Amino acid sequence: MKSYKPYLSLSKTTENYVLDVVLTAAKKQTITSITQQEVNKGDKTYWGVIITVSTTTQLMNGPENPIFSTSASISLEKANEYQTIKCLVRQKMQESELGPPKDEESDIDFIDV
Repeated sequence: MKSYKPYLSLSKTTENYVLDVVLTAAKKQTITSITQQEVNKGDKTYWGVIITVSTTTQLMNGPENPIFSTSASISLEKANEYQTIKCLVRQKMQESELGPPKDEESDIDFIDV
């Protein structure tokens, strides 16, 4: 499993879409936020789910490469506005750390449900 690359699964209920995400991070990192917003890459626009990991809050005595699993609820209307969901994993670095590194990302289409 490549570190920070989000692995995605999308399901649909009568009320919303549910995006399940699994990713690995560095030993001292944990998920600090999950946000949703429009994302532009090149000339394309996506619905974005942005997961931020940081060493601000650390897992103590955790595994060398912790595996995180989370879900994001996405309204059904987003499928009418956007064709694809782009999930980005961002690393928020402490002032004493070099970075930030490039975001890792994965895409999934609403029609893949």
